[in-house]
Parts: sequence; C-alpha cells; structure tokens
Amino acid sequence: MGKVNETQIANILKFMQDRHVFASIERMTYCPVDMEFAMSVIETIGTYRNPKFRIDDENRFVYENMVRWVHGDTEMKCVSPDDSKKVIPGDIAKGIYIAGNTGTGKTWCLDIMSKYTQLLNIGIKIAGERHALTWGGFRADAIIAEYQQTGEYYRFAKQPIICIHDLGTESTDALYMGNRMNVLRAILEYRGDRSDQITLISSNIPMEHKMFTDKYGDRVASRMREMCNYFELTGQDRRKF
Repeated sequence: MGKVNETQIANILKFMQDRHVFASIERMTYCPVDMEFAMSVIETIGTYRNPKFRIDDENRFVYENMVRWVHGDTEMKCVSPDDSKKVIPGDIAKGIYIAGNTGTGKTWCLDIMSKYTQLLNIGIKIAGERHALTWGGFRADAIIAEYQQTGEYYRFAKQPIICIHDLGTESTDALYMGNRMNVLRAILEYRGDRSDQITLISSNIPMEHKMFTDKYGDRVASRMREMCNYFELTGQDRRKF
C-alpha cells in the first residue's frame, strides 16, 4: 500500500466533513453567560407558570449548569452517575439526564429551560443544519400508547432533539399486531449509536441503578454516559409547597 501524504488526508477529512460522516453537534456561537440575568429570566418563566416556583439550594446547581449547557459554555459541570455523585466536567455535545424522586422538579426544569432557549433564540447545528435548541416533551407512557395504536416509534428515535419525561414509568413490553417489544429500549439504543442527536430525559431511576439496567439492558446502560450529562434533583415534593 502506498504512502498517503498530508494533502490526501486533508481531502479525506474534508470529504467526511462535507458529507457529515460521523456527524456531530456543533454550537453555532458562544455567548458569555450572565448568570444573574439568566436566573432572573428563569425565575420569571417559572413564577409565571406557578407563583410558588423558586430557585434554591436544592436546584440551583442544576439550573446554573443547564444555563451553561444551552449557552455552549465549556465550563459546564454535571455530577457523576456513580455512587460518589461528585461534580465532574460536563460535555456541551451531550444531552441531559435528570433523576430524582417524584415532585422534585425534573420535568419542570426541562420545560422551563426549553422556554428559556426559545426566548433567547439559541441555535445549534446538527449534521450541518441549523436547529433551534428547544424541545418538545413526550411522556414515556404516551410513546408506548402511540406504538400500541400505530406500531410506530421511529419518529421518536429519529428526532434531532427530543425530551422524554418519566422514563421508567412505562410498561416494559408493548404489544402491536401480535408483536411485543420494549419500545423505549429500542429508541434509546437507536439514539445511543448516533452522534448527531440530542436526548433529554427525566426519570425517577438513577442512570446507573440496577433498575435501569434491568429495564433497558446492558447495551443502553453502557451508552447513557456517552449520551447524557447527569444531574440529580433532591429534596421534598415541590408540588406540596
């Protein structure tokens, strides 16, 4: 085999880039984060929806680093999903997984941050195409219900950006026309093999808990760290405030 020179290598890399081979997430611009302003916007959105909403010591870390994530700030932090739960560097090319008990504000957080990105018109490039960095939320059990009615789940698997709420509360097996399958596992497996999609998840199940592996299998469990930055929301049920 002949020696490949630098020009040939450059041409190969350009070919791959032009055709979005191994396409990935690209932040269009980075704007320094004015955290005080960002928190005031988030509190305005939150209290507009529910006057009892507040940012406090139990959720501030998550909101501040979600702000850094949407702004493309490489100083973003998350927590390790292992037992240590230590603070670690985040990755702005990954999605988000927020775990916590019922009522701690997981779904609320993702919904508020989607509204925040819309207000600021934040964009992102996926496979070379511009997308608004915003997301619609789908409950896991609603995805199952749609599959049972239509046999369709690829529209969820193929969305460039998707937010799945209450992962883990859905039935493991869904039946359509005599075919039984674990729909959410199929969706997460599909997305776990891609580098050009963003997945956001809220769940009562911690990412590395045995319950997660039992429900979705080793293949999905092994990809979650590659897919998502991990956060946990703790504290009492905010719905009772």
